[in-house]
Amino acid sequence: MKRSKSFFVRFLLKFAMDYLPEKIHSMILFLRSFKKFKKEINKSKSNIKFSNNLDEINQHEYKITSQNNEDGIIEYIFKKIPNNKYFVEIGFDLYECNTLNLIKNGWNGKLMDQNIEECLALKTLLKHFFPNSKTIISNEKIDISNINDVVFSDLDKKTIDFFSIDIDGNDYWVLKNIDLERVNVICCEYNHWVGNNVKKVMPYNSEHQFKNDVFFGASLLAMYDLLHSKGFDLVAVDSSGTNAFFVKKEFAKYFEILSPIKSWRSVVRFHSESQAKEMRESVKKFKFVEL
Repeated sequence: MKRSKSFFVRFLLKFAMDYLPEKIHSMILFLRSFKKFKKEINKSKSNIKFSNNLDEINQHEYKITSQNNEDGIIEYIFKKIPNNKYFVEIGFDLYECNTLNLIKNGWNGKLMDQNIEECLALKTLLKHFFPNSKTIISNEKIDISNINDVVFSDLDKKTIDFFSIDIDGNDYWVLKNIDLERVNVICCEYNHWVGNNVKKVMPYNSEHQFKNDVFFGASLLAMYDLLHSKGFDLVAVDSSGTNAFFVKKEFAKYFEILSPIKSWRSVVRFHSESQAKEMRESVKKFKFVEL
């Protein structure tokens, strides 16, 4: 029964996308997502930590609508940094993203993703649950050629207080090519599978599609060297070993500055030990660039 229902839903959504007006397609997506979205945005805080070798900032972690414990780190950072409550997030999940809790707390900004149905659904959900939000949802595939136009084209001189990127592939190259002069805080995913004291990055490929394997992004040390050269310091690595947070040097005095080697984490809570070992071994099969 579940398989049939799943097939029917997929068929219905495909039909709606191909043959029905966008408003009707959006309404179908809204109805499909409404109950779960409402539940997610009204959840209580979860304070589960995923590793033991923690820095002081990790004590402030919690999760409401982020994938891991990013919500708490974000709140802690912006209690210390003056801001205009403006964000840009590239790559999001409908029910788990780094800025949904910010929207709940009056922030505005841009959310971008290449999945058209995620974008259509979130537009209708935000309009219903947060009617005063001025957040813009854009269906965009981001690469090094369009990143600056897409992010800054209509910002005038506005500062991006919080910039989050998670595109499961060319994250390093996009960060290398974006103008970060008007960005204060960056959250970026790093590839923990490739190891600790290494500088490795996936070669740039505008057609890359993440296949739920280890071939994506860059090591934490590679990300650190890139963003440090652009005027940012590392202030947090979430306890799940997924995201690193960097602040512009002028705000670094408010935080403990971390070492990318000492604060690196690799947590495999979704895998057995044998699966994790196999995935680490599989890194050798892929052609990462050594920096």
